[in-house]
Amino acid sequence: MKLPSSLLPAFVLIFLRAIPLSAAPAFTRGDSNIVISNKTEHYSFEEGGQEHPVIIRQEHKTTYYCSELRSAIPWVETYDGESRIDGVKIYVNGSRDRSIQPKDEFYSSGDIFYSDQRVYYFSLPFLKKGTSNEVDLEKTTLDPRYFTTIYFPEEQPVRQKTVEIVVPKWMHLEIKEMNFPGYSIRKTHQFDDRKQADIYTYVITDLPSFRNEENSPGPSYVYPHLFILSKYAELKTGKQQYFSELKDQYAWYHSLVLQTKNDPAVMKARATEITKGITGDLDKVKAIYQWVQENVRYIAFENGMAGFRPEKAQDVLNKKYGDCKGMANLTKNLLTALGFDARLCWIGTDHIAYDYSTPSLAVDNHMICALNYKGKFYFLDATESYIGFGQYAQRIQGRQVLIENGDSYLLQRVPVSGYEQNEVHHQYDLRIEGSALTGQASHLWKGENKENILLRANAIRKNKLEEALLEFLSSGNPNYVMTTVKQDGLENRNADLSFQYKLVYNKAATIFDNDIYIDPDFRKEFGNADIDTTSRRMDYLFDCKGDWITETNLVVPAGYKVQDIPTGLDIQRKGYSFSVSCKLEGSVLKYRKAIIIKDVRLPRPGFGQWNTDVAQLKKTYLQQITLTRK
Repeated sequence: MKLPSSLLPAFVLIFLRAIPLSAAPAFTRGDSNIVISNKTEHYSFEEGGQEHPVIIRQEHKTTYYCSELRSAIPWVETYDGESRIDGVKIYVNGSRDRSIQPKDEFYSSGDIFYSDQRVYYFSLPFLKKGTSNEVDLEKTTLDPRYFTTIYFPEEQPVRQKTVEIVVPKWMHLEIKEMNFPGYSIRKTHQFDDRKQADIYTYVITDLPSFRNEENSPGPSYVYPHLFILSKYAELKTGKQQYFSELKDQYAWYHSLVLQTKNDPAVMKARATEITKGITGDLDKVKAIYQWVQENVRYIAFENGMAGFRPEKAQDVLNKKYGDCKGMANLTKNLLTALGFDARLCWIGTDHIAYDYSTPSLAVDNHMICALNYKGKFYFLDATESYIGFGQYAQRIQGRQVLIENGDSYLLQRVPVSGYEQNEVHHQYDLRIEGSALTGQASHLWKGENKENILLRANAIRKNKLEEALLEFLSSGNPNYVMTTVKQDGLENRNADLSFQYKLVYNKAATIFDNDIYIDPDFRKEFGNADIDTTSRRMDYLFDCKGDWITETNLVVPAGYKVQDIPTGLDIQRKGYSFSVSCKLEGSVLKYRKAIIIKDVRLPRPGFGQWNTDVAQLKKTYLQQITLTRK
């Protein structure tokens, strides 16, 4: 069974990528009709049994109020093998409603189930304006390692919310308060002599709803929440160690890796087959890396214990799909089978605000492979299906990476690439023939911009691929006619993607009396990149750094002179630049446009300047070349 996508909340999906699900609250889809008038969340650490020495009891009471029209909202809670739902009570208009039957299903994508990840959900009806419903949840987290964060926002606006955490004297933890400025949050702390426990209480009022904005920082950067660091428990049965230091977290990770029984013989046979006829060391590495990228389907996540224990390499090989841990483990074992020093790595993508200075399962959400070759580490992320060896996606650049090193560990950072890694270059050498522009054109895509093209291309059926690529190159313009098309890089992750062809661009020149008008830039990147400052609340994140270049060389026909050319543009900002120039050299007009994104994060206070600069760019794009008969 699969949860209908309409019922799986966007906020939950975001949190699935960032934190262990047993720690994530239930986020329902927003409805401007519905507000949360009051919510109480109670968490208490308790002694468990031999298998689960410390557990966390969780009780939620949420009162929803329908302010206007009749409505219904989906209510969703996720859990896994390290947590359980003990009970849910539903009250509609003040009375217990037993007719609503929640569904409890494995979360899946297509025919692939995400291990022990489950979803508990139902539709909560509001029959008329002015009614209130209540949902009471009881849930247990079976291991403090998985209890990492308590987020305050909900999908509906919250009038008042109370979060209470009861920490017995024997439980040693740290609570970090994240992103509190700007919110109405009142904290109290007292020690209960009877319970011999610290009680932390947070009261939040007038809390805006969660807002899902594309290209925005991850929730841990912007939303108020508590970061829970469970260190150890002093129990009657002895000390139970959790994550006091990073070495504790690594030791736990390493113990899970040791439980993964890979088959060296199977790996050796397949690695030898993949690299048959290849002699160079790094050429073999590239072949292994590309084989995994091409032949193993990536699924996004697993949770519970399976969220941290890699799947056996031979199982991923046989199934031809796996999550990041399974793909990293397969890559490592194929390389070690050939004698390379390959290692597993844990890493948090740039979606997460934390790093390994705070040991927690919330710090990382990804696993990759590292190759130690002649004293240098190369990082291999096979979930990036079309990126080349030695190139790194924006999401992991500069991020701390925890590298296995036997019983110890290494802590490094993934190299940061410049915008040059993701260059896009369009070159046109053209002449005017009647109302057409004719000549040669070439295009080049590198790095993540190349990867984006290949992702789209490989999602198309092979018999439609050529047609789709021509449609893309021509931007769907039937007057843009290409012949003798040559390409390179469609099948090779380690080469740039390029196209060259002969071009006849019909109706590209407008002739009026003695004048010819020509647009020198066919693509006009970022021409409509202004940001709606009235609705957007968060910083904007570009997909990647990059350098978008267009060069057009136009031969001025005999008998004509240049009357007007684009006046040019030179905007230099800290995080980006726009430049446009056009000049006559001999009988050739040389137009050059370069847009550089140097910093992927555009802070909200910079939106006004960005919009002003985009308006200038758009104005420059409107300028044409005018040739006049002598």
